[in-house]
Amino acid sequence: MYNTKMENLLNEVSYRINNEDYHQTLEILDGILKKVPKNYRANLYKGQVCVELKEYEDAVRYFEEAKKVDIKTFKSYNLLGISYHAIKQYDKAIECFNETLKITPNSFKAYNLLGISYFEKKDYTNAIENFNKAIEINPKYDKAFNNLALFYYKNKKYNEAIEFFEHSKSLDERVFKAYDMLGMSYYNINNYDKAIECFTKFLQYNGKSCKTANTLGAVYSFLKDYDNAIKYFNIAIDINPKYANAYNNLALVYFNRKMFDKAALYFDKAKKLDVNAFTDYNKLGISYYSKKYYYEAIECFERVIEKNSNAYKAYNFIGICYSSNEEYDKAINYFNKSIEINDRYYKAYNNLALAYYNLKDYNNAIENFNKSIDINNNNNADSYNGIGLSYYHLGEKEKSLIYLNKALELNPSYNNSYEILFSIYYDLEEYDNALNIADKIIEVNPNSFKYYDKLLSICFDNKDYNKVIEYASRTDKRNDDIYNMLAESYYRIKDYDSSSICYNKLIENKKSSFELYNNLAVIYYLKKDYDMLLNTYQRYIDNFDLKEDNFASYNIFLLSYTLLKGNIIKYNDFLNLFEKSLNKTIEFHNIHKNNSSYTLYKNINYNTDTLKLLLDKKTETENIFDILENTIEEGKLTAIKPVIENFNKKMNIDFYSFSSYINNLNDNVICIEYEANDSIIIKTKSYNEENIYGKTAKFITKEDDIHYDTLLSIFSYNSGNDDYRAILNNNNITIKSIYFPKNFDDSNIEIIRRIINDESIKLCKENN
Repeated sequence: MYNTKMENLLNEVSYRINNEDYHQTLEILDGILKKVPKNYRANLYKGQVCVELKEYEDAVRYFEEAKKVDIKTFKSYNLLGISYHAIKQYDKAIECFNETLKITPNSFKAYNLLGISYFEKKDYTNAIENFNKAIEINPKYDKAFNNLALFYYKNKKYNEAIEFFEHSKSLDERVFKAYDMLGMSYYNINNYDKAIECFTKFLQYNGKSCKTANTLGAVYSFLKDYDNAIKYFNIAIDINPKYANAYNNLALVYFNRKMFDKAALYFDKAKKLDVNAFTDYNKLGISYYSKKYYYEAIECFERVIEKNSNAYKAYNFIGICYSSNEEYDKAINYFNKSIEINDRYYKAYNNLALAYYNLKDYNNAIENFNKSIDINNNNNADSYNGIGLSYYHLGEKEKSLIYLNKALELNPSYNNSYEILFSIYYDLEEYDNALNIADKIIEVNPNSFKYYDKLLSICFDNKDYNKVIEYASRTDKRNDDIYNMLAESYYRIKDYDSSSICYNKLIENKKSSFELYNNLAVIYYLKKDYDMLLNTYQRYIDNFDLKEDNFASYNIFLLSYTLLKGNIIKYNDFLNLFEKSLNKTIEFHNIHKNNSSYTLYKNINYNTDTLKLLLDKKTETENIFDILENTIEEGKLTAIKPVIENFNKKMNIDFYSFSSYINNLNDNVICIEYEANDSIIIKTKSYNEENIYGKTAKFITKEDDIHYDTLLSIFSYNSGNDDYRAILNNNNITIKSIYFPKNFDDSNIEIIRRIINDESIKLCKENN
């Protein structure tokens, strides 16, 4: 009865083991073994359960007990061998697997397990032999192929490993799990696409493997696919937020991308998580340096020196940090330490020279730049550039040119040399060379050029107006000089709209400059936009600051009256402008009293009563000039009569005489032919005959070029002691002709013709 009950319990245990009900099974077995410690089946079953629960030492104890009880019946040598193997008793494991093979000679699993134990003992010959026997018995046994692959993988025979891993996978891809090692095998033979494929597969089966995600990121990083590298390093960190290697690798990616802020952040995290995992204080130091955390960077480089006292590059970096912090004396000390360790390290000499350069010790700078060149002559543009700059500051510009050009020979994209070369050529007035250098700078990096103002000046003086416009478009730093050149350049190429925009920009800063308003008015005149022409003069009157001197009301009157005579503006427009100008000039005179310049109010002898009668008679007619003259005849406008009469007379002028310079006349001369006293007429057939132009010859000279704005000033009043005098203030001289040099612009002559508005005065070019 007792045996029957025991048998039933043991049968129940067997059933529960098959159904993996280990908890209840252990309770039953413990009950049996408590009563009958040497029960064969109970010890055998207890060993099996311990194997399933990975309690291998207990498994060995129960299997050995079962074997003692009935060695003839005992057949679980495989499980006993697995248990011995698990507790690293490989010799006993091998004995057990051999016992299995005595019982079952064709047990491919036993051969495979035997091979594993030999493998752990590093007896690779027997290991391979037994794996191959397992495959001979069962050519579809994937685990044996896997173990062979693992052997070749650990012995760095990656092609053989791939062969066996792939064969194992082909047998049953559903159970193949060695994608990580297969991926590493492909990686080690530089087949990165297959490696990525394998690691990605492994992550599908093992989504919590931070190491595989990290490895996949490392592969992408090696391939410089930094976006995917960052993605997988972050996946590794998401899986394990304390995984220092992933932080370190992520930092390296950002370091390679020169994103030093993030590199420093992740290097810091890696170091805090596992100081042993983080070893690259050099890169952390560079990251800190790039963030301008100079003292933190110095600490990192000092850690490098602690590990290696001969780390000359670390000394050099510390010097760079101090130099960047403008602590040049300390920097010099560390550069010298770097050189003491390695006197062939040209970068330290170069940095030492830069420190001296920043201290304005240019001779020591040149000495050390030359030492750097002695070591590395072929790829040392920095040193040649440094010598060039040093000579530049020492005032030796010719030597400076030699070294700066050498720097460019070594590195044609070295913008710093180009910039200084341009400046030197400009200072030496070698403008062709300056232009050539400027073109090279702009070709390489147009946004880096710092001397667009000088370049524009050269192009403007060369009358290359299209270049002025092109180069001006490349700089955001536009001052009044640039807008002036632009306005003139647009005018020269007859782009009047753009010219007017520039003049309006200038007027924003100089609201009282008649010259600017008048130039703008001329633009509108050429465009035949007479409304805007009038508006421009009105703006000048409205915007003029009465605290300024030289209110040009008289100029406006003369010019607007000329337009009225030509039927270009309406009579009422003339009167409105006249009224506005007169009111402003009275205010101006009241502030400046007798110190005021020549104004409309002054010209009419400060009498406005009769003048204002004209403003009440706002009549439009086809013959405005006749109406105005008739009004004067009626005595209603006697105050303005002198002004109008001046316009009806021949143009008169009194220019400063340059007779003392008669032998030096050239193309920069305008000759005025006039009648005076005996009406001696002057010709200009030759500039080299000393006596031909007599005592009554009068000339004016232009400085560099005569622009239309300068020409206008010839025919306006100027109370100073300049070369120009008013054309309307001398009744003793009658102008007959104005001779312009042959290089004079025809459009300017046309403007003068319109302003003079007198067909009796001949305007012509020399030799015409």
